[in-house]
Amino acid sequence: MSAAIVAEPNVSSIVIIDSQGERIAARYFTDDLKTLHAQQQFEKSLLSKALKCSSQSESDILLFDGHVAVFREGKDVYLFVTGDQNENEIILVEVLNALFNAYASLLPGGSLDRHTMLEKLDIVLLALDEIVDSGVILEIEPSAIVNRVGMRGADAAPAPAGMMPLQAQTPQQALLSLKEQMTRAFKSTGGGFSGSG
Repeated sequence: MSAAIVAEPNVSSIVIIDSQGERIAARYFTDDLKTLHAQQQFEKSLLSKALKCSSQSESDILLFDGHVAVFREGKDVYLFVTGDQNENEIILVEVLNALFNAYASLLPGGSLDRHTMLEKLDIVLLALDEIVDSGVILEIEPSAIVNRVGMRGADAAPAPAGMMPLQAQTPQQALLSLKEQMTRAFKSTGGGFSGSG
């Protein structure tokens, strides 16, 4: 008797784009979409197919170009989870719903809109990383995803004044922070430069 090999479910990509087709966040786990151009064409195709669906259901399924894609619409964004054409749509829908519900809990006011998602891009990306890694589904329970994202955010010690993450700083704050760091470095070397002249 030979044991049947059962392949674990995999995700090919998770894509979040706005209603104009602009990428908000994406993770690709397949070799056929490695280039930016291929990804942009794929995203354009996803949105085009999604806009043709008139259904307002919780999630819809698209079949095209050797892919199965499931999607949900937010206020002005679309969340897509794709898999190989032989992937189980129900599993992809579960991943999609977990991601959608986690975002609804994590984002201010539960708002899945372009502005909020870009403003809270760190949370958006952390949730993506908590649900799928290298195409392997890690978690489909929204509350577990929310807790993990919260723990990763809590693990980071609050930044002292002038040491906020660069992406959270305005250009003026970044320049001031750089100036303060250079001043501290200059003072720690005794106020001068060593070396022969």
